[in-house]
Amino acid sequence: MSWVGERLWLLWCFFWLLSLVVALSSPFEALRWWAGWKKPPPLEAEPESPGEGPFGVYLTGVAGFSGDFLSRRERGFLERLAARVPGLQMVDDVFPYSATNNPLDGDRLLRALWVWLQKWRLRVPNNVFDLLIIMHNIGQTLVSSDRRYGPAYNSGVARAVAQRLRQKGHRGGQTVSLITYSGGAQIAVGIAPYLKRMLACPVVVISLGGVYTDDPGIRAVDHVYDFKGTRDFILPTLGWLLYPGRWRLAFFSPWNRARRSGKMTWTACGPLTHIGAGDYFSAKRQLPDGTLYAEQSAALVASLLRE
Repeated sequence: MSWVGERLWLLWCFFWLLSLVVALSSPFEALRWWAGWKKPPPLEAEPESPGEGPFGVYLTGVAGFSGDFLSRRERGFLERLAARVPGLQMVDDVFPYSATNNPLDGDRLLRALWVWLQKWRLRVPNNVFDLLIIMHNIGQTLVSSDRRYGPAYNSGVARAVAQRLRQKGHRGGQTVSLITYSGGAQIAVGIAPYLKRMLACPVVVISLGGVYTDDPGIRAVDHVYDFKGTRDFILPTLGWLLYPGRWRLAFFSPWNRARRSGKMTWTACGPLTHIGAGDYFSAKRQLPDGTLYAEQSAALVASLLRE
């Protein structure tokens, strides 16, 4: 093997070793917070006057980096949505892949690594090192769905969401719509029971290409609206493949009980893909009638928020 080949082989092995470390350490953040070793951010003052709403929370997909960072495409989608729903109180700065709303560039042991990866990702999109960020967030999604660690993780995320909603003027009772993309759908279902308890309000999940597990939190969701592109079938199917509670044979699972109760609505929304130029946030691809994919996504979600 040549010198270059040896170095590439070592780099590849290091990458997968680091990926394994990231995956195996996934539950520790939630457990540190639950045990009181990791303090969540202090609660901020709430506004004096209540907001009218509607109230929405956007939970990004597994490529997310922090609550303050959203891709231009996602930001464009949220701007289109706000233009269609006057008075919308939107929370879009909660990082759903941390039990303490701690971004990857926050107070972390591997902060320097995550910052370096993010800079590299912004410079060269879709490079192989993107996978480390994605694998970290997938690991947190799996923690959310886990029967042992999920309650600690989900209650932490719900706390951050509830705090931000109160700052937006939510005073309890008003419906909260969790608008999600990809793996954010699982986080939304996981936090639903805790959010409902904290705010005493109905919780609706609206997903674009949502990836769901068989999380029992589905029992607390008042309705699930899932929009999927006809070319988006690989990643959303993973939840069905990996979690037997979603199989039709698991007749009495929380997922199948919710499905039979009629509180799940699936809608096909054209030839959209999960990621890439033809995804739900695309401002370049058009439907046959000339509607941009991003415009359609905003219109579909807005129609539910206005109900």
